[in-house]
Amino acid sequence: MKLSFGVQIEPQFGFTKETIDQIAVMCENTSFDTLWVSDHMFLNEKSTEVPAFDAWTLMTYLLTKYTTLKVGSLVLCNSYRTPSILAKMITTLDHLSNGRYICGYGAGWKEMEYQAYGIDYPPLSTRIEQMIEGIEVLRAMWKEKEKVSYFGKHYILKDALCFPKPLTKPRLPIWIGSNKGGKKMTRTAAKYGDGFNLAWVFSPSRCKTIFNYLDEQAIKHNRDPKEIARSIGFWVRLYKDHKEKQEIFQEEAAKRNISVEEYSNRVEGALIGTKDEIIQQLRKYLELDVSHFIFMFPFQKEVEYMNNFSKYILPIVK
Repeated sequence: MKLSFGVQIEPQFGFTKETIDQIAVMCENTSFDTLWVSDHMFLNEKSTEVPAFDAWTLMTYLLTKYTTLKVGSLVLCNSYRTPSILAKMITTLDHLSNGRYICGYGAGWKEMEYQAYGIDYPPLSTRIEQMIEGIEVLRAMWKEKEKVSYFGKHYILKDALCFPKPLTKPRLPIWIGSNKGGKKMTRTAAKYGDGFNLAWVFSPSRCKTIFNYLDEQAIKHNRDPKEIARSIGFWVRLYKDHKEKQEIFQEEAAKRNISVEEYSNRVEGALIGTKDEIIQQLRKYLELDVSHFIFMFPFQKEVEYMNNFSKYILPIVK
């Protein structure tokens, strides 16, 4: 499978329209293939004056303004939109973008947002159950020729309509995203996912363990593991040399009152180092059949980082 690269933005950090446009233009004109948007309403309780654009509206803007850009959700929270309505929303955006929207889907985790917006926050096992039913609803709405009825534990549909059907054929892919890599989410990806994303701090050894489990579970569901694409998301820090890296590591370790070695172990799965070190790190993931790398660059330094990665790192990794 062809290797590709993406950039993740977190609207909750306070991105302006101007900055988002700059990043989108860089994606279209450099080595980046996709732009990913997180699905959050605000960062924290102190974010009273921090702009946070709605993910769905922002993705619609990007896909209709830019003609070649592929835009994905990393990831849509199943709890925030009724799946039957979301099926219509995704189908619409699939047509408006000529198939350039990528559906990343997750169970939700940010309890603060649930409470703030009056959304029930059940245990993780229940949220995963709801997500699974949500995927089943999406697939039914996109596949069935006429009316759709669905009788689940969490969602019930009676003669629902979804027309037109998705433009993307043979079916619109769903990427399952996880920031923990737990067994329940991995089993869900093995059974339902067209792709599986792990983000943001997963070492190569941990990824290998999770992907091996993914393969085992896929086989149990009579699926070819190769049908499930794999992607990794990274927090990124690029240093000009080892001296700068060591100085920053010492500062960060001191802030946390831990040793440099312990801090280094904590960020093992992040993409941190000099240009050559980052290239070496990425190549380790290629051995795990990862086909898409997604980078979360330092806030307000995205364009600078994208330029450096596009010139000095990505061409070598490819």
